[in-house]
Amino acid sequence: MKRALIGIGGALMLLTLIAWYLLSGFGCEMNTAGCRTVRLDMSRDALRLFLPPLAIGLVLVVIGLRRKPSRRNPDA
Repeated sequence: MKRALIGIGGALMLLTLIAWYLLSGFGCEMNTAGCRTVRLDMSRDALRLFLPPLAIGLVLVVIGLRRKPSRRNPDA
């Protein structure tokens, strides 16, 4: 289960970053003046759209990496 959480969280973060880059490149191409390099759009709208999936992916990875607390038998 832990590996699945790490894999899903990592894939979600990777796909979010790829989509963010591709949409930023599309916006760059739609600019009439053009642009030389593609940079991630850091506008409020872009952050509102892309930060929640990144945060969810990060939480899934952290949950997958977290260790269970050891249960010690107090009667032993």
